[in-house]
Amino acid sequence: MENLIGSLDQCLPPAYDWLSKLVVEAADGLAKDAWNVIPVAKEKDKLSLLAKDASSIESKVQEQIKALAWQVSDKPQRVVIDGIPLLLVAKPKIKTNPLQVSRQLGFDVAASLVKAENKNIVVGAMDGDLTVEDIFEGICLGFDDRAAFKSKRNSLFPTSMKVVKASLTAAKDRVEVARSLVFAKWLQDAPANFLNSEQFADIAVKHFGDKAKVTVLGRKEMAEKGMGSFLSVAKGSIKDPKLVTIEIAGKDSSKSVALVGKGVTFDTGGINLKPSPGLEDMKYDMSGAAAVYGAAHYLCEVQPPVNVVCAIGAVENMPSGDATRPGDIVKSLSGKTIEILNTDAEGRLVLADVLTHVIDSHKPNLVIDIATLTGAVLFGLGHAGAAYMTPEDKTSDLLNHVGKTFGEALWRLPLWPELEGEVQSELADIKNLPKPNVKAGTIMGGWFLHEFVKDANCQWAHVDIAGTAWNCSATGYHKAGGSAYGVRTLVGACMSFEA
Repeated sequence: MENLIGSLDQCLPPAYDWLSKLVVEAADGLAKDAWNVIPVAKEKDKLSLLAKDASSIESKVQEQIKALAWQVSDKPQRVVIDGIPLLLVAKPKIKTNPLQVSRQLGFDVAASLVKAENKNIVVGAMDGDLTVEDIFEGICLGFDDRAAFKSKRNSLFPTSMKVVKASLTAAKDRVEVARSLVFAKWLQDAPANFLNSEQFADIAVKHFGDKAKVTVLGRKEMAEKGMGSFLSVAKGSIKDPKLVTIEIAGKDSSKSVALVGKGVTFDTGGINLKPSPGLEDMKYDMSGAAAVYGAAHYLCEVQPPVNVVCAIGAVENMPSGDATRPGDIVKSLSGKTIEILNTDAEGRLVLADVLTHVIDSHKPNLVIDIATLTGAVLFGLGHAGAAYMTPEDKTSDLLNHVGKTFGEALWRLPLWPELEGEVQSELADIKNLPKPNVKAGTIMGGWFLHEFVKDANCQWAHVDIAGTAWNCSATGYHKAGGSAYGVRTLVGACMSFEA
């Protein structure tokens, strides 16, 4: 495949390589050869130090704070007391999710040390609701500088990271989490001339092929199976569409979870061409698939309790002389016919066939699909969290637990029965958009996908990350570029699922 940027290995993020070699050790109190993280919170009119190990020198720290006139609204402050380097960091004011407080604090630590000569860090025991593991994870992610495609790449990372002994095992696990998140973010940020549908499949084979069973279907194989819905999106592109499945063996092979991701590597809108402003961001329309790959990356290293099938539909949505037209009718793998009223509502067409394929081939107990499906979700939830839909309270309970335990904000939207009929078509079985007067765009996307899972004997949820996948203003995430939002949710669902 022609590639004008570089090979896969040459373009992996510097932080990904750093994390693969990072050794995490146990801290034994304050260290003199590293920056000791000292969170500071304002309680009434007093500044309190939240690092337990700093209690012996708190009075000296308070004197230094007063001398510097440092406030919690200021950037982190580096000070040295009794030969001990201290990094004073304000406790972030986050209310949506407590775990994001610790992660954002970790981001702030990393940002303050990017240009420091000494980047070695110690995270000791904490007071209050701050968690050592999440601060550590935030630090790891904070050093990802998105330099994968730059000619000059950063190689200056911490050589030593230490945490309080009680958190050592968890911190080592968070290194794998961070690597998986950096991997997903890299896929998101990759330009479409590097990460097209064919490259997406190659990455699965190269990264997961020796740890899991990887299967790739191309245009020919999908046509033979009758995946007319998926292939209707691919008609305008010269790149071969790919349906990739990654089968990961769990401890209990009698149960399985399927993770399904939308992988539109560039979305022009097709014949219903999108406007030019912001069109460059449509490389992020594969963020659902990136989240699935990120989850697969982690689950291949840490065996899940149940079997996991990760599946993505990778494709470009391009205009051409052969592209699908508004008004066309196609036949999906399920046998249902679909009237395509708008070629820019293409993600659901891809997911329809991938869902059917995964359910028919693997008989999972739980299916979670994840996608940047609708811009409408932004009007409901902004950038603070993702929406999900499911007809089962049991599945909703699982996702609510996962959101709180793994720290990604999720909000259930209702599948109102009154809206179900709006996906029915007069000329085909269903249509990919409702009438213009039906404004519940995100819910309608869920009802469309429900058509392809409602007869399956499994639990199902659809997660819409269009508001959180990139340039996410929610604290505790990278504010520019890919956020890897959804990786933790998918991992958490697999690790927590009980049939």
